[in-house]
Order: sequence, then structure tokens, then C-alpha cells
Amino acid sequence: MGKLRQTFANPTESTIFLNLELSTSRFRLNPGEELMLLYDPADRAADGNGSTLRIELVQGTDCIELVIYTAESVMFYPDGRAAPLDFGPA
Repeated sequence: MGKLRQTFANPTESTIFLNLELSTSRFRLNPGEELMLLYDPADRAADGNGSTLRIELVQGTDCIELVIYTAESVMFYPDGRAAPLDFGPA
């Protein structure tokens, strides 16, 4: 089976950070931008409920952060370019 595509869009006026776990990849999603994750639908180890992706909101930070549990480590812009890793501050 091929990989599935999940789009993350940021309609807010704030930066959103997307953290891919089990890797250490972190991406910045600026206001008005979209990033895509291509992932194997068989990768369900992080969710005991059978969900394809488990996504958690991180509380207590100065910005919005999401943790996406996947075996993948790369995200893409809608035009197919790989998004750069971003470990900087909000």
C-alpha cells in the first residue's frame, strides 16, 4: 500500500511547531502556510485505538506545538519541496 498524505494548515496569526515523534524532527508552520506529511498507514504503533496518526497538543509553551506520532521524519511543502527542520525559538 502507498503512503497517505495529511495536510497541516495554519490559518492563525501565530507560528505552529510540528514535532514528529519517534524522530526528533521539528518544523515551523508559519501563518498562512501548509505542510504535508506522507506516512505509512501501517504505522500505528503509537496509538492503541487503531488511529492512523496520533496527534497531541503540547500545553505550557509560548507557541502552539503539535506532536505527531509517526515513523516519518520529513514534511513537505505543497509543491513537493522538503520543508527545513527548525529547532529555533518561536
